Amino acid sequence: MITKSNGRLARIQLMNTAMIPHLSSSRCILAFVFVFVLAGVSRAQMEAGFLGKRYAGVSLFTEELRHENISNGYGTEFNGTLPLNSFLDATVRASYEKFNDYSISDRRVGGSLIGYADMDMWKPFIEVSVANTAQSSTVGGIKYSSSDGYWSVGAGIEAPVTRSTAIFGLATRNNYFDSKLDSYWTYKFGVNTWFTPKVGGVISISIFEGESVTYSFGMTYRF
Repeated sequence: MITKSNGRLARIQLMNTAMIPHLSSSRCILAFVFVFVLAGVSRAQMEAGFLGKRYAGVSLFTEELRHENISNGYGTEFNGTLPLNSFLDATVRASYEKFNDYSISDRRVGGSLIGYADMDMWKPFIEVSVANTAQSSTVGGIKYSSSDGYWSVGAGIEAPVTRSTAIFGLATRNNYFDSKLDSYWTYKFGVNTWFTPKVGGVISISIFEGESVTYSFGMTYRF
């Protein structure tokens, strides 16, 4: 049976046994962070950070569920950001995620407004988003599907560590338009860098309360 797991995604509920994220994934993230910081030091060509810049990007991600009998999910996300003025960005996103077990899939499309303040050494920001999520799965030859809209409000900080590399953190409260579904928190941390004035990269870790951890690696092109 497909249920809403803490109001976020349609999940097949098999077990409640928690599992610690794989050590190999954590080591890969740490290695990427080290490479990104080195790139920022060696190629310090431009102002650090992604806020206030016009770009398009694509990311690959994997989600480690804390349910032992469901495999990890893998997906991709496309995004674009357009500065509206000196303190406001508009962003659009579309993603697709697949879990091999029970053919579980999740498709999302949404947009957000990001307001920020440039305080030289760091940029505090607030993000307001609206999106739709559609899930489907097949159990015993029977296909189940659902679709829900939700909105979210988050607050975070982007801070440079070199002239081309910055770290960031964001805490977000997510709420479904359907009041019967539970709201939930997500926490995102990462580092972004500009390898050249046009090409950048970003890695991040997103934590969905106690249920899952998502690791993401993306590339961006500034235009």
